[in-house]
Amino acid sequence: MRALLSAPLKYSAVTIGSRGSSKIVHMVHLELMGLVVTAAAEAAIGWVVQSILGNFFTGQMQVWTREVGLSEEVEELETEMRSMQMVLAAAESSKIDNGPLAESLDELKELLYDAEDVMDELDYYRLQQQIEGKGSSSASCTNPEGSFVSSSTTSYFQRVSNGMNHNIGLAMRGKKRKSEEEEDQTHSTVLPFEIKHDISKRINEIVNRLRSRGQPVQGVLLLEILRQIAMPKQSQSEPRKSRQTTSLPIEHKVYGRDAERDNIIELLTKGKSGDLGVLPKVGVGGVGKTTLARFVYHDQRIKDHFDLRMWVCVSDNFNEKNLTHEMLELVCKDRQGYKNIISLDVLQKTLWDKIRRKRFLLVLDDMWEDRDRSGWDKLLAPLKYNEANGCMILATTRMASVARMIGTVSKVEVYGLDETEFWLLFKAWAFFGTENQERNPTLQSIGKHIAKALKGNPLAARSVGALLNRNVSFEHWRKVQYRWKSLLEHDDDILAILNFSYEFLPVHLKHCFSYCSLFPKDHKFTGENLVHAWISQNYVKFECHTKRLEETGKQYLDNLVDWGFFEEVESHYVMHDLMHDLAEKVS
Repeated sequence: MRALLSAPLKYSAVTIGSRGSSKIVHMVHLELMGLVVTAAAEAAIGWVVQSILGNFFTGQMQVWTREVGLSEEVEELETEMRSMQMVLAAAESSKIDNGPLAESLDELKELLYDAEDVMDELDYYRLQQQIEGKGSSSASCTNPEGSFVSSSTTSYFQRVSNGMNHNIGLAMRGKKRKSEEEEDQTHSTVLPFEIKHDISKRINEIVNRLRSRGQPVQGVLLLEILRQIAMPKQSQSEPRKSRQTTSLPIEHKVYGRDAERDNIIELLTKGKSGDLGVLPKVGVGGVGKTTLARFVYHDQRIKDHFDLRMWVCVSDNFNEKNLTHEMLELVCKDRQGYKNIISLDVLQKTLWDKIRRKRFLLVLDDMWEDRDRSGWDKLLAPLKYNEANGCMILATTRMASVARMIGTVSKVEVYGLDETEFWLLFKAWAFFGTENQERNPTLQSIGKHIAKALKGNPLAARSVGALLNRNVSFEHWRKVQYRWKSLLEHDDDILAILNFSYEFLPVHLKHCFSYCSLFPKDHKFTGENLVHAWISQNYVKFECHTKRLEETGKQYLDNLVDWGFFEEVESHYVMHDLMHDLAEKVS
Protein backbone atom coordinates (compact mmCIF):
# COMPACT_ATOMS: atom_id res chain seq x y z
CA MET A 1 0.00 0.00 0.00
CA ARG A 2 2.90 2.36 0.72
CA ALA A 3 3.95 2.29 -2.94
CA LEU A 4 0.44 2.91 -4.20
CA LEU A 5 -0.18 5.88 -1.93
CA SER A 6 3.16 7.63 -2.24
CA ALA A 7 2.01 10.42 -4.55
CA PRO A 8 3.65 13.80 -3.85
CA LEU A 9 1.76 15.88 -1.31
CA LYS A 10 1.18 19.62 -1.20
CA TYR A 11 -0.85 19.94 1.98
CA SER A 12 -0.11 21.22 5.45
CA ALA A 13 -1.52 21.18 8.98
CA VAL A 14 -2.07 22.99 12.29
CA THR A 15 -3.14 22.13 15.80
CA ILE A 16 -5.48 24.83 17.07
CA GLY A 17 -4.51 25.84 20.58
CA SER A 18 -0.90 26.85 21.35
CA ARG A 19 -0.02 28.64 24.60
CA GLY A 20 -0.42 32.46 24.58
CA SER A 21 -2.35 32.69 21.31
CA SER A 22 -5.87 31.61 22.27
CA LYS A 23 -7.62 34.69 20.83
CA ILE A 24 -5.93 34.42 17.45
CA VAL A 25 -6.45 30.71 17.41
CA HIS A 26 -10.14 31.13 18.21
CA MET A 27 -10.49 33.48 15.25
CA VAL A 28 -8.77 30.97 12.97
CA HIS A 29 -10.98 28.24 14.38
CA LEU A 30 -14.13 30.19 13.49
CA GLU A 31 -12.87 30.83 9.96
CA LEU A 32 -12.01 27.19 9.34
CA MET A 33 -14.78 25.40 11.23
CA GLY A 34 -17.05 25.08 8.22
CA LEU A 35 -14.19 23.89 6.01
CA VAL A 36 -12.49 21.42 8.31
CA VAL A 37 -15.36 18.94 8.50
CA THR A 38 -15.95 18.71 4.75
CA ALA A 39 -12.27 18.71 3.77
CA ALA A 40 -10.95 15.98 6.08
CA ALA A 41 -11.27 13.16 3.57
CA GLU A 42 -9.65 15.30 0.87
CA ALA A 43 -6.21 15.71 2.46
CA ALA A 44 -3.76 13.17 1.10
CA ILE A 45 -2.19 12.30 4.44
CA GLY A 46 -5.59 12.58 6.04
CA TRP A 47 -6.81 9.83 3.73
CA VAL A 48 -4.06 7.53 4.95
CA VAL A 49 -4.90 8.40 8.56
CA GLN A 50 -8.56 7.72 7.95
CA SER A 51 -7.77 4.39 6.32
CA ILE A 52 -5.58 3.26 9.23
CA LEU A 53 -8.08 4.40 11.83
CA GLY A 54 -10.92 2.66 10.05
CA ASN A 55 -9.12 -0.61 9.42
CA PHE A 56 -7.06 -1.18 12.56
CA PHE A 57 -8.38 0.83 15.52
CA THR A 58 -11.54 -1.22 15.95
CA GLY A 59 -13.32 -2.53 19.00
CA GLN A 60 -11.87 -5.99 18.36
CA MET A 61 -8.36 -4.61 18.30
CA GLN A 62 -9.00 -2.60 21.47
CA VAL A 63 -10.10 -5.71 23.41
CA TRP A 64 -7.28 -7.86 22.06
CA THR A 65 -4.48 -5.34 22.74
CA ARG A 66 -5.73 -5.04 26.32
CA GLU A 67 -5.41 -8.81 26.70
CA VAL A 68 -1.87 -8.91 25.32
CA GLY A 69 -0.69 -5.86 27.28
CA LEU A 70 -0.28 -3.31 24.44
CA SER A 71 -3.41 -1.23 24.95
CA GLU A 72 -1.56 1.80 26.34
CA GLU A 73 0.80 2.07 23.37
CA VAL A 74 -1.96 1.53 20.79
CA GLU A 75 -4.24 4.08 22.48
CA GLU A 76 -1.46 6.68 22.40
CA LEU A 77 -0.90 6.05 18.71
CA GLU A 78 -4.63 6.31 18.00
CA THR A 79 -4.88 9.57 19.95
CA GLU A 80 -1.95 11.06 18.06
CA MET A 81 -3.36 10.00 14.71
CA ARG A 82 -6.85 11.33 15.44
CA SER A 83 -5.22 14.62 16.39
CA MET A 84 -3.27 14.49 13.13
CA GLN A 85 -6.51 13.89 11.22
CA MET A 86 -8.00 17.17 12.48
CA VAL A 87 -4.74 18.98 11.82
CA LEU A 88 -4.59 17.79 8.22
CA ALA A 89 -8.20 18.71 7.60
CA ALA A 90 -7.39 22.32 8.46
CA ALA A 91 -4.39 22.19 6.13
CA GLU A 92 -6.38 20.89 3.17
CA SER A 93 -9.18 23.38 3.64
CA SER A 94 -6.66 26.23 3.41
CA LYS A 95 -5.00 24.99 0.17
CA ILE A 96 -1.60 26.27 1.26
CA ASP A 97 1.19 26.35 -1.32
CA ASN A 98 4.41 26.22 0.70
CA GLY A 99 7.32 24.08 -0.53
CA PRO A 100 9.20 23.54 2.77
CA LEU A 101 5.91 22.86 4.53
CA ALA A 102 5.05 20.25 1.90
CA GLU A 103 8.41 18.56 2.52
CA SER A 104 7.67 18.40 6.25
CA LEU A 105 4.33 16.84 5.48
CA ASP A 106 6.05 14.24 3.32
CA GLU A 107 8.02 13.26 6.43
CA LEU A 108 4.79 12.97 8.38
CA LYS A 109 3.37 10.85 5.59
CA GLU A 110 6.27 8.40 5.89
CA LEU A 111 5.66 8.16 9.63
CA LEU A 112 2.02 7.36 8.96
CA TYR A 113 3.04 4.57 6.62
CA ASP A 114 5.29 3.25 9.41
CA ALA A 115 2.26 3.36 11.70
CA GLU A 116 0.25 1.42 9.15
CA ASP A 117 3.00 -1.20 8.89
CA VAL A 118 3.21 -1.80 12.62
CA MET A 119 -0.58 -1.91 13.03
CA ASP A 120 -0.83 -4.31 10.09
CA GLU A 121 1.70 -6.58 11.77
CA LEU A 122 -0.17 -6.39 15.05
CA ASP A 123 -3.40 -7.25 13.25
CA TYR A 124 -1.61 -10.26 11.73
CA TYR A 125 -0.87 -11.64 15.22
CA ARG A 126 -4.45 -10.98 16.30
CA LEU A 127 -5.82 -12.89 13.31
CA GLN A 128 -3.29 -15.67 13.82
CA GLN A 129 -4.51 -16.19 17.37
CA GLN A 130 -8.11 -16.01 16.21
CA ILE A 131 -7.51 -18.73 13.61
CA GLU A 132 -5.77 -20.93 16.19
CA GLY A 133 -8.55 -20.34 18.73
CA LYS A 134 -6.42 -18.22 21.04
CA GLY A 135 -8.69 -15.64 22.55
CA SER A 136 -12.44 -15.38 22.65
CA SER A 137 -12.56 -11.66 22.05
CA SER A 138 -11.31 -11.98 18.51
CA ALA A 139 -13.94 -14.44 17.43
CA SER A 140 -16.73 -11.93 17.11
CA CYS A 141 -17.67 -10.94 13.59
CA THR A 142 -19.15 -7.61 14.55
CA ASN A 143 -17.39 -4.27 14.71
CA PRO A 144 -18.31 -2.56 18.01
CA GLU A 145 -17.30 0.81 16.64
CA GLY A 146 -19.33 0.50 13.47
CA SER A 147 -18.18 1.26 9.96
CA PHE A 148 -18.60 4.00 7.40
CA VAL A 149 -19.20 1.32 4.74
CA SER A 150 -22.88 1.29 3.94
CA SER A 151 -23.62 -1.47 1.45
CA SER A 152 -23.33 -5.22 1.33
CA THR A 153 -21.27 -4.89 -1.83
CA THR A 154 -18.72 -2.75 -0.04
CA SER A 155 -18.59 -5.15 2.89
CA TYR A 156 -18.00 -8.03 0.51
CA PHE A 157 -15.19 -6.34 -1.38
CA GLN A 158 -13.61 -5.13 1.85
CA ARG A 159 -13.58 -8.70 3.18
CA VAL A 160 -12.07 -9.91 -0.07
CA SER A 161 -9.41 -7.20 0.05
CA ASN A 162 -8.59 -7.85 3.71
CA GLY A 163 -8.46 -11.57 3.08
CA MET A 164 -6.06 -11.13 0.17
CA ASN A 165 -3.82 -8.81 2.16
CA HIS A 166 -3.61 -11.15 5.11
CA ASN A 167 -3.14 -14.23 2.95
CA ILE A 168 -0.17 -12.50 1.35
CA GLY A 169 1.06 -11.54 4.79
CA LEU A 170 0.70 -15.09 6.03
CA ALA A 171 2.62 -16.44 3.06
CA MET A 172 5.48 -13.98 3.36
CA ARG A 173 5.73 -14.19 7.12
CA GLY A 174 5.04 -17.91 7.42
CA LYS A 175 8.63 -19.07 7.27
CA LYS A 176 9.75 -16.47 9.79
CA ARG A 177 6.95 -17.31 12.22
CA LYS A 178 7.19 -21.09 11.95
CA SER A 179 9.74 -21.62 14.69
CA GLU A 180 7.87 -19.24 17.01
CA GLU A 181 4.61 -21.11 16.44
CA GLU A 182 6.28 -24.42 17.19
CA GLU A 183 7.66 -23.02 20.44
CA ASP A 184 4.36 -21.47 21.54
CA GLN A 185 1.89 -24.34 21.89
CA THR A 186 -0.16 -22.78 24.69
CA HIS A 187 -3.67 -21.48 24.13
CA SER A 188 -3.18 -18.05 25.75
CA THR A 189 -3.46 -14.55 24.31
CA VAL A 190 0.06 -13.62 25.49
CA LEU A 191 2.45 -12.55 22.74
CA PRO A 192 6.05 -13.76 22.94
CA PHE A 193 8.10 -11.22 24.89
CA GLU A 194 10.42 -10.38 21.98
CA ILE A 195 7.53 -9.58 19.63
CA LYS A 196 5.65 -7.57 22.21
CA HIS A 197 8.78 -5.59 23.14
CA ASP A 198 9.60 -4.87 19.48
CA ILE A 199 6.09 -3.64 18.64
CA SER A 200 5.87 -1.54 21.80
CA LYS A 201 9.22 0.08 21.00
CA ARG A 202 8.27 0.84 17.40
CA ILE A 203 4.89 2.34 18.35
CA ASN A 204 6.49 4.58 20.98
CA GLU A 205 9.10 5.77 18.47
CA ILE A 206 6.41 6.62 15.92
CA VAL A 207 4.33 8.50 18.51
CA ASN A 208 7.32 10.53 19.67
CA ARG A 209 8.38 11.38 16.12
CA LEU A 210 4.84 12.36 15.14
CA ARG A 211 4.78 14.78 18.06
CA SER A 212 8.21 16.26 17.38
CA ARG A 213 7.65 16.59 13.61
CA GLY A 214 4.17 18.00 14.05
CA GLN A 215 5.04 20.92 16.32
CA PRO A 216 7.07 23.01 13.82
CA VAL A 217 4.49 22.32 11.12
CA GLN A 218 1.75 23.68 13.38
CA GLY A 219 3.47 27.03 13.91
CA VAL A 220 4.17 27.60 10.21
CA LEU A 221 0.68 26.59 9.22
CA LEU A 222 -0.91 28.98 11.71
CA LEU A 223 0.94 31.90 10.09
CA GLU A 224 -0.04 30.71 6.61
CA ILE A 225 -3.72 30.48 7.55
CA LEU A 226 -3.68 33.95 9.11
CA ARG A 227 -2.04 35.32 5.96
CA GLN A 228 -4.69 33.77 3.75
CA ILE A 229 -7.52 35.09 5.92
CA ALA A 230 -6.09 38.58 5.54
CA MET A 231 -5.82 38.33 1.74
CA PRO A 232 -8.65 39.87 -0.31
CA LYS A 233 -10.75 37.42 -2.25
CA GLN A 234 -10.55 38.10 -6.01
CA SER A 235 -12.84 35.57 -7.52
CA GLN A 236 -14.54 35.89 -10.87
CA SER A 237 -15.83 32.37 -10.81
CA GLU A 238 -18.74 31.08 -12.77
CA PRO A 239 -20.23 27.70 -11.88
CA ARG A 240 -19.61 24.96 -14.40
CA LYS A 241 -22.57 23.28 -16.00
CA SER A 242 -23.17 19.86 -14.56
CA ARG A 243 -22.02 16.90 -16.58
CA GLN A 244 -24.66 16.08 -19.21
CA THR A 245 -23.12 12.98 -20.80
CA THR A 246 -20.49 10.38 -19.99
CA SER A 247 -17.90 12.08 -22.22
CA LEU A 248 -17.25 15.64 -23.33
CA PRO A 249 -18.79 16.46 -26.71
CA ILE A 250 -15.61 18.17 -27.91
CA GLU A 251 -14.01 14.72 -28.12
CA HIS A 252 -16.03 14.22 -31.30
CA LYS A 253 -14.39 17.21 -33.02
CA VAL A 254 -10.89 17.04 -34.45
CA TYR A 255 -9.04 20.34 -34.73
CA GLY A 256 -6.63 21.26 -37.49
CA ARG A 257 -6.14 17.86 -39.12
CA ASP A 258 -8.25 18.08 -42.28
CA ALA A 259 -5.32 18.45 -44.69
CA GLU A 260 -3.36 15.64 -43.06
CA ARG A 261 -6.43 13.41 -43.07
CA ASP A 262 -6.98 14.00 -46.79
CA ASN A 263 -3.31 13.34 -47.58
CA ILE A 264 -3.32 10.02 -45.69
CA ILE A 265 -6.59 8.92 -47.32
CA GLU A 266 -5.11 9.61 -50.74
CA LEU A 267 -2.02 7.56 -49.92
CA LEU A 268 -4.15 4.67 -48.65
CA THR A 269 -6.61 4.56 -51.54
CA LYS A 270 -4.49 5.28 -54.61
CA GLY A 271 -2.67 1.93 -54.60
CA LYS A 272 -3.85 -0.74 -57.06
CA SER A 273 -0.99 -3.17 -56.59
CA GLY A 274 -1.39 -6.71 -55.36
CA ASP A 275 1.43 -6.13 -52.90
CA LEU A 276 0.56 -5.22 -49.32
CA GLY A 277 1.39 -1.57 -48.62
CA VAL A 278 2.51 -0.27 -45.20
CA LEU A 279 2.21 3.46 -44.43
CA PRO A 280 3.98 4.48 -41.18
CA LYS A 281 2.80 7.57 -39.30
CA VAL A 282 5.38 9.00 -36.88
CA GLY A 283 5.10 11.62 -34.13
CA VAL A 284 5.96 12.32 -30.49
CA GLY A 285 3.75 11.10 -27.67
CA GLY A 286 0.46 12.96 -27.28
CA VAL A 287 0.70 14.75 -30.63
CA GLY A 288 -2.51 13.13 -31.88
CA LYS A 289 -1.40 10.16 -34.00
CA THR A 290 -4.22 7.92 -32.74
CA THR A 291 -6.83 10.68 -33.06
CA LEU A 292 -5.75 11.33 -36.65
CA ALA A 293 -5.81 7.60 -37.42
CA ARG A 294 -9.39 7.38 -36.08
CA PHE A 295 -10.27 10.45 -38.14
CA VAL A 296 -9.07 8.58 -41.23
CA TYR A 297 -10.51 5.19 -40.21
CA HIS A 298 -14.07 6.53 -39.87
CA ASP A 299 -14.03 8.69 -43.00
CA GLN A 300 -16.68 7.69 -45.53
CA ARG A 301 -14.09 7.55 -48.34
CA ILE A 302 -12.22 4.83 -46.44
CA LYS A 303 -15.44 2.91 -45.72
CA ASP A 304 -16.37 3.03 -49.41
CA HIS A 305 -12.93 2.01 -50.68
CA PHE A 306 -12.14 -0.96 -48.42
CA ASP A 307 -14.20 -4.13 -48.04
CA LEU A 308 -12.86 -4.71 -44.54
CA ARG A 309 -11.38 -2.50 -41.82
CA MET A 310 -9.50 -3.74 -38.75
CA TRP A 311 -8.08 -1.75 -35.82
CA VAL A 312 -5.52 -3.38 -33.52
CA CYS A 313 -3.62 -1.67 -30.71
CA VAL A 314 -0.09 -3.09 -30.61
CA SER A 315 1.59 -1.12 -27.79
CA ASP A 316 4.94 -2.24 -26.38
CA ASN A 317 4.18 -5.96 -26.27
CA PHE A 318 4.53 -7.17 -29.85
CA ASN A 319 3.25 -10.75 -30.09
CA GLU A 320 2.28 -12.03 -33.53
CA LYS A 321 -0.01 -14.73 -32.11
CA ASN A 322 -1.98 -12.32 -29.91
CA LEU A 323 -2.24 -9.75 -32.71
CA THR A 324 -3.47 -12.41 -35.16
CA HIS A 325 -6.03 -13.47 -32.57
CA GLU A 326 -7.28 -9.88 -32.31
CA MET A 327 -7.59 -9.55 -36.09
CA LEU A 328 -9.48 -12.83 -36.24
CA GLU A 329 -11.91 -11.66 -33.58
CA LEU A 330 -12.59 -8.50 -35.60
CA VAL A 331 -13.55 -10.38 -38.78
CA CYS A 332 -15.41 -13.33 -37.22
CA LYS A 333 -18.94 -13.30 -35.88
CA ASP A 334 -18.30 -16.35 -33.68
CA ARG A 335 -15.44 -14.89 -31.64
CA GLN A 336 -15.61 -17.49 -28.89
CA GLY A 337 -14.98 -20.28 -31.37
CA TYR A 338 -11.36 -19.22 -31.83
CA LYS A 339 -10.42 -18.50 -28.22
CA ASN A 340 -8.78 -21.88 -27.66
CA ILE A 341 -6.70 -22.04 -30.83
CA ILE A 342 -3.06 -22.23 -29.75
CA SER A 343 -1.17 -22.84 -33.00
CA LEU A 344 -0.10 -19.69 -34.87
CA ASP A 345 -0.32 -21.61 -38.17
CA VAL A 346 -3.95 -22.55 -37.53
CA LEU A 347 -4.79 -18.99 -36.52
CA GLN A 348 -3.21 -17.57 -39.65
CA LYS A 349 -4.87 -20.12 -41.92
CA THR A 350 -8.26 -19.25 -40.38
CA LEU A 351 -7.59 -15.51 -40.74
CA TRP A 352 -6.52 -15.98 -44.37
CA ASP A 353 -9.79 -17.78 -45.12
CA LYS A 354 -11.78 -14.87 -43.64
CA ILE A 355 -9.99 -12.04 -45.46
CA ARG A 356 -9.32 -13.81 -48.77
CA ARG A 357 -10.17 -11.68 -51.83
CA LYS A 358 -11.21 -8.74 -49.62
CA ARG A 359 -9.47 -5.38 -49.88
CA PHE A 360 -8.69 -4.48 -46.28
CA LEU A 361 -7.26 -1.64 -44.21
CA LEU A 362 -5.46 -2.68 -41.04
CA VAL A 363 -4.55 0.00 -38.52
CA LEU A 364 -1.74 -1.02 -36.15
CA ASP A 365 -1.77 1.63 -33.47
CA ASP A 366 1.21 2.48 -31.25
CA MET A 367 3.96 0.19 -32.53
CA TRP A 368 7.27 -0.04 -30.66
CA GLU A 369 8.98 -3.19 -31.90
CA ASP A 370 11.93 -2.23 -34.13
CA ARG A 371 14.30 -5.19 -33.64
CA ASP A 372 12.46 -8.43 -34.37
CA ARG A 373 12.01 -8.38 -38.13
CA SER A 374 11.09 -12.07 -38.09
CA GLY A 375 8.09 -11.42 -35.80
CA TRP A 376 6.89 -8.69 -38.17
CA ASP A 377 7.23 -11.02 -41.18
CA LYS A 378 5.25 -13.74 -39.37
CA LEU A 379 2.46 -11.29 -38.61
CA LEU A 380 2.20 -10.30 -42.29
CA ALA A 381 2.21 -13.88 -43.61
CA PRO A 382 -1.59 -14.35 -43.92
CA LEU A 383 -2.09 -10.73 -45.02
CA LYS A 384 0.27 -10.63 -48.00
CA TYR A 385 -1.44 -13.24 -50.14
CA ASN A 386 -5.15 -12.62 -49.79
CA GLU A 387 -5.66 -12.27 -53.59
CA ALA A 388 -6.98 -8.68 -53.49
CA ASN A 389 -5.40 -5.49 -54.81
CA GLY A 390 -4.90 -2.29 -52.81
CA CYS A 391 -4.68 -3.76 -49.28
CA MET A 392 -3.00 -1.36 -46.85
CA ILE A 393 -1.63 -1.16 -43.32
CA LEU A 394 -1.55 2.18 -41.48
CA ALA A 395 0.84 2.00 -38.50
CA THR A 396 1.31 4.70 -35.86
CA THR A 397 4.55 4.94 -33.88
CA ARG A 398 6.76 7.34 -31.96
CA MET A 399 9.92 5.78 -33.40
CA ALA A 400 11.49 6.49 -36.77
CA SER A 401 13.30 3.14 -36.47
CA VAL A 402 9.94 1.34 -36.54
CA ALA A 403 8.94 3.27 -39.66
CA ARG A 404 12.18 2.25 -41.38
CA MET A 405 11.65 -1.42 -40.53
CA ILE A 406 8.04 -1.77 -41.64
CA GLY A 407 7.36 0.96 -44.21
CA THR A 408 6.87 0.25 -47.92
CA VAL A 409 6.11 3.93 -48.64
CA SER A 410 7.56 7.11 -47.15
CA LYS A 411 6.46 7.83 -43.60
CA VAL A 412 4.01 10.60 -42.70
CA GLU A 413 5.22 12.95 -39.97
CA VAL A 414 2.63 14.21 -37.47
CA TYR A 415 3.46 17.52 -35.79
CA GLY A 416 1.77 19.69 -33.19
CA LEU A 417 -1.17 21.87 -34.17
CA ASP A 418 -0.57 25.38 -35.43
CA GLU A 419 -1.17 28.22 -32.98
CA THR A 420 -4.66 29.13 -34.20
CA GLU A 421 -6.08 25.60 -34.24
CA PHE A 422 -4.37 24.73 -30.99
CA TRP A 423 -5.94 27.69 -29.21
CA LEU A 424 -9.38 26.58 -30.42
CA LEU A 425 -8.77 23.11 -28.96
CA PHE A 426 -7.32 24.44 -25.71
CA LYS A 427 -10.16 26.93 -25.33
CA ALA A 428 -12.77 24.22 -25.93
CA TRP A 429 -11.40 22.26 -22.97
CA ALA A 430 -10.69 25.21 -20.69
CA PHE A 431 -14.06 26.97 -21.09
CA PHE A 432 -16.34 23.97 -21.58
CA GLY A 433 -19.64 24.56 -19.77
CA THR A 434 -18.76 28.21 -19.00
CA GLU A 435 -18.98 29.81 -22.43
CA ASN A 436 -19.74 33.26 -21.00
CA GLN A 437 -16.24 33.40 -19.54
CA GLU A 438 -14.64 32.90 -22.96
CA ARG A 439 -14.81 36.64 -23.54
CA ASN A 440 -13.12 37.48 -20.24
CA PRO A 441 -9.90 39.26 -21.36
CA THR A 442 -7.98 38.38 -18.19
CA LEU A 443 -8.72 34.66 -18.48
CA GLN A 444 -8.00 34.78 -22.21
CA SER A 445 -4.59 36.29 -21.50
CA ILE A 446 -3.71 33.70 -18.85
CA GLY A 447 -4.97 30.86 -21.05
CA LYS A 448 -2.97 31.96 -24.10
CA HIS A 449 0.17 32.32 -22.00
CA ILE A 450 -0.17 28.74 -20.77
CA ALA A 451 -1.24 27.36 -24.16
CA LYS A 452 1.78 28.85 -25.91
CA ALA A 453 4.14 26.71 -23.81
CA LEU A 454 2.37 23.44 -24.76
CA LYS A 455 3.95 23.41 -28.24
CA GLY A 456 0.77 22.42 -30.02
CA ASN A 457 0.48 19.05 -28.26
CA PRO A 458 -3.23 18.05 -28.18
CA LEU A 459 -2.90 15.70 -25.17
CA ALA A 460 -1.28 18.51 -23.19
CA ALA A 461 -4.11 20.83 -24.28
CA ARG A 462 -6.67 18.35 -23.05
CA SER A 463 -4.93 17.77 -19.73
CA VAL A 464 -4.14 21.39 -18.80
CA GLY A 465 -7.33 22.76 -20.36
CA ALA A 466 -9.40 20.36 -18.26
CA LEU A 467 -7.39 21.44 -15.20
CA LEU A 468 -8.34 25.07 -15.79
CA ASN A 469 -11.94 24.07 -16.47
CA ARG A 470 -12.34 22.69 -12.94
CA ASN A 471 -12.76 26.25 -11.68
CA VAL A 472 -13.12 28.97 -14.31
CA SER A 473 -12.06 31.82 -12.06
CA PHE A 474 -9.29 34.39 -11.94
CA GLU A 475 -8.02 33.02 -8.62
CA HIS A 476 -7.69 29.41 -9.82
CA TRP A 477 -6.21 30.30 -13.21
CA ARG A 478 -3.60 32.58 -11.67
CA LYS A 479 -2.65 29.84 -9.22
CA VAL A 480 -2.20 27.40 -12.13
CA GLN A 481 -0.20 30.01 -14.05
CA TYR A 482 2.09 30.63 -11.08
CA ARG A 483 2.85 26.94 -10.65
CA TRP A 484 3.15 26.58 -14.40
CA LYS A 485 6.08 29.00 -14.48
CA SER A 486 7.85 26.92 -11.85
CA LEU A 487 7.28 23.75 -13.91
CA LEU A 488 8.74 25.23 -17.10
CA GLU A 489 11.89 26.25 -15.28
CA HIS A 490 12.65 22.58 -14.63
CA ASP A 491 10.97 20.45 -17.28
CA ASP A 492 8.57 21.04 -20.17
CA ASP A 493 8.40 17.38 -21.19
CA ILE A 494 4.91 16.03 -21.92
CA LEU A 495 5.00 13.66 -18.93
CA ALA A 496 5.89 16.56 -16.63
CA ILE A 497 2.94 18.50 -18.04
CA LEU A 498 0.56 15.60 -17.39
CA ASN A 499 1.99 15.21 -13.89
CA PHE A 500 1.27 18.91 -13.35
CA SER A 501 -2.44 18.24 -13.93
CA TYR A 502 -2.29 15.15 -11.71
CA GLU A 503 -1.00 17.26 -8.80
CA PHE A 504 -4.27 19.20 -8.79
CA LEU A 505 -6.45 16.08 -8.56
CA PRO A 506 -8.37 15.50 -5.32
CA VAL A 507 -6.62 12.82 -3.32
CA HIS A 508 -9.33 10.17 -3.78
CA LEU A 509 -9.00 10.50 -7.55
CA LYS A 510 -5.21 10.30 -7.28
CA HIS A 511 -5.52 6.90 -5.64
CA CYS A 512 -8.08 5.66 -8.18
CA PHE A 513 -5.90 6.83 -11.08
CA SER A 514 -2.60 5.45 -9.76
CA TYR A 515 -4.29 2.10 -9.02
CA CYS A 516 -4.85 1.65 -12.77
CA SER A 517 -1.09 1.33 -13.31
CA LEU A 518 -1.54 -2.29 -12.20
CA PHE A 519 -3.27 -3.02 -15.52
CA PRO A 520 -1.39 -3.37 -18.82
CA LYS A 521 -1.23 -0.55 -21.34
CA ASP A 522 -4.26 -0.20 -23.61
CA HIS A 523 -6.39 -2.26 -21.24
CA LYS A 524 -10.10 -1.87 -21.89
CA PHE A 525 -11.73 -1.06 -18.57
CA THR A 526 -15.34 -1.91 -17.87
CA GLY A 527 -16.75 0.90 -15.77
CA GLU A 528 -18.63 -1.36 -13.33
CA ASN A 529 -15.64 -3.65 -12.74
CA LEU A 530 -13.23 -0.75 -12.26
CA VAL A 531 -15.53 0.93 -9.74
CA HIS A 532 -15.88 -2.34 -7.80
CA ALA A 533 -12.09 -2.69 -7.77
CA TRP A 534 -11.76 0.81 -6.31
CA ILE A 535 -14.40 -0.03 -3.71
CA SER A 536 -12.53 -3.20 -2.76
CA GLN A 537 -9.42 -1.11 -2.09
CA ASN A 538 -11.42 1.31 0.11
CA TYR A 539 -10.76 4.21 -2.30
CA VAL A 540 -14.44 5.11 -2.65
CA LYS A 541 -15.76 6.93 0.37
CA PHE A 542 -19.32 7.01 1.70
CA GLU A 543 -20.43 10.60 1.08
CA CYS A 544 -24.18 10.75 1.60
CA HIS A 545 -26.97 8.51 2.85
CA THR A 546 -28.91 8.62 -0.42
CA LYS A 547 -26.08 7.55 -2.73
CA ARG A 548 -24.67 4.04 -3.03
CA LEU A 549 -20.91 3.53 -3.17
CA GLU A 550 -21.23 2.31 -6.75
CA GLU A 551 -22.82 5.64 -7.71
CA THR A 552 -20.06 7.58 -5.97
CA GLY A 553 -17.41 5.45 -7.67
CA LYS A 554 -19.03 6.04 -11.06
CA GLN A 555 -18.85 9.78 -10.37
CA TYR A 556 -15.13 9.37 -9.66
CA LEU A 557 -14.73 7.71 -13.07
CA ASP A 558 -16.78 10.42 -14.79
CA ASN A 559 -14.54 13.06 -13.21
CA LEU A 560 -11.39 11.32 -14.47
CA VAL A 561 -12.92 11.25 -17.96
CA ASP A 562 -13.92 14.92 -17.78
CA TRP A 563 -10.44 15.89 -16.60
CA GLY A 564 -8.64 14.03 -19.35
CA PHE A 565 -7.20 11.04 -17.48
CA PHE A 566 -9.48 8.48 -19.19
CA GLU A 567 -11.27 8.29 -22.52
CA GLU A 568 -14.66 6.69 -22.95
CA VAL A 569 -14.79 4.62 -26.13
CA GLU A 570 -18.16 3.00 -26.84
CA SER A 571 -18.91 0.73 -23.85
CA HIS A 572 -15.50 0.80 -22.18
CA TYR A 573 -12.79 3.13 -20.92
CA VAL A 574 -9.18 3.41 -22.04
CA MET A 575 -6.13 5.27 -20.79
CA HIS A 576 -3.71 6.97 -23.16
CA ASP A 577 -0.33 5.23 -23.03
CA LEU A 578 1.29 8.42 -21.71
CA MET A 579 -1.35 8.57 -18.98
CA HIS A 580 -0.45 4.98 -18.15
CA ASP A 581 3.21 6.02 -17.94
CA LEU A 582 2.15 8.78 -15.55
CA ALA A 583 0.12 6.34 -13.42
CA GLU A 584 3.17 4.07 -13.12
CA LYS A 585 5.34 7.03 -12.18
CA VAL A 586 3.10 8.40 -9.43
CA SER A 587 2.29 4.98 -7.96
